[in-house]
Amino acid sequence: MVAAGKEFIGLVPPKEQRPRAAFFGPAAAQQLIRDNFSITTWLAMGAAAQACLFLIAGKLALVPAVAILLYRILTTYAMSVGWMHNKYMDGVLMKKFSAVFPDAAGQYGAKPANSDVVVFLIGARCNHPMGMLAPGFRELGGYFSQMTKDVETHSEEEDFGFLGMTSWHNSSDRDTGSELMEVGYFKTVEGLHKFAHSEYHRTGWDWWNKHMKQYPHLSIWHETYHVPKGNWESIYVNSHLSGINSTTHRYTDKMTGKEMWASPVVDSSRGLLKTSAGRMSRSKADEHDQYGDNPYQ
Repeated sequence: MVAAGKEFIGLVPPKEQRPRAAFFGPAAAQQLIRDNFSITTWLAMGAAAQACLFLIAGKLALVPAVAILLYRILTTYAMSVGWMHNKYMDGVLMKKFSAVFPDAAGQYGAKPANSDVVVFLIGARCNHPMGMLAPGFRELGGYFSQMTKDVETHSEEEDFGFLGMTSWHNSSDRDTGSELMEVGYFKTVEGLHKFAHSEYHRTGWDWWNKHMKQYPHLSIWHETYHVPKGNWESIYVNSHLSGINSTTHRYTDKMTGKEMWASPVVDSSRGLLKTSAGRMSRSKADEHDQYGDNPYQ
């Protein structure tokens, strides 16, 4: 085991109010609708709508489509050359950073991966030609959404140990109706199990047990990984805060006595966080020194 080095430097200021977890944000509904049909179907629907509009308004029907396309081309070019603000860079932290969980006093310490973490993957997919319009999918989605809100809202009072969650689409095996996955982080397996047997989860669980045979086209699954301290690491460069870096950690400020919420994001451009082995407290993080090509120094 490697001795601790210098204190890690947090890059995101703490907050008095807990930031919301990053599961299915404002754009989620739009993403689901877009994913419900293939590209060819969307193009065909657009062409049919344009044809109907042309029959009604003649050549004027071309104006909206041309205007939108021209606007998109111009804004894309303007952002590319720096004439406009590049919205795709919003929320990007221009640093090499990693995740280190702060302690009860909000201190990051000097030893990486110094606590256990439980990674919980849960997913669903609809194997029906109607996609999100299929029987049962709306109800299933409603329970998923409510449970993720409940685990966050009641985590502290019920001791669930919930740290955060992000949402993902699996688009690797078919072009529409993709699998949905949420990646959650907990302090302990016991906290996760406590939530699983709470009223907040049992409601959806009971619904599934009652309707499983009625909706055979609905798929659900989960995986749980309990990772002991010293056995996990992360690295992000010029990225937004997703995955483990979107978790939040409660601590008590020594000066004010207030309860605050800290981000795990710390500078990893130097010290023990430079390398994968270093970020797991398994080396002095000097195994890359032989290359002499560290762009972050």
